[in-house]
Amino acid sequence: MNKLVMSLATIILASCSEGNTLKIWSGFPVSEETDAAQLAYQIKANPSDWKAAADFLSREDLEKLPPGRYELTRSGVYANIQEYITKDSSNYEAHTKYVDVQVIQRGCEHIFLSSREKLSGCLEQYDPERDIEFWAASSDTRCVTADARHWVILFPSDAHMPCMTIDVPSFIRKVVIKVPVK
Repeated sequence: MNKLVMSLATIILASCSEGNTLKIWSGFPVSEETDAAQLAYQIKANPSDWKAAADFLSREDLEKLPPGRYELTRSGVYANIQEYITKDSSNYEAHTKYVDVQVIQRGCEHIFLSSREKLSGCLEQYDPERDIEFWAASSDTRCVTADARHWVILFPSDAHMPCMTIDVPSFIRKVVIKVPVK
């Protein structure tokens, strides 16, 4: 187990009591950009939703499922399986009601991250039905490489610009799990 996963596991296991769910999540290849304390808090607040997400991501047939939306719980956890070609430009998006768990199955992309308070140029006001808003720019951006070994977990404080090309446009297969914020 790599150092990052070990440190994430230590934080999560030290701060939460729902052992089975925590053990599952501590073994996943979560990016170092993930706020480990926030992840531990969310798992502790709602272990059944996070277990459902982990169970879906652990399915042996996950690679074979067609793109689309999959309802995982009655409490609102769902997965979107997406296939696309990376882009050279896009906009920032932010969510309020859900945590995004972005898992690349095939390919590699950049995800640009920013705190919400650093965003400017609102392109689309927050839509509570779709749980999304769009922004043109950020005064403080950092870049994360997302691939099968680096899952990116994004909280409502994290604006993000996903699906970005690294060197040349490439095919991506991604699972995005949406877990309600507690």
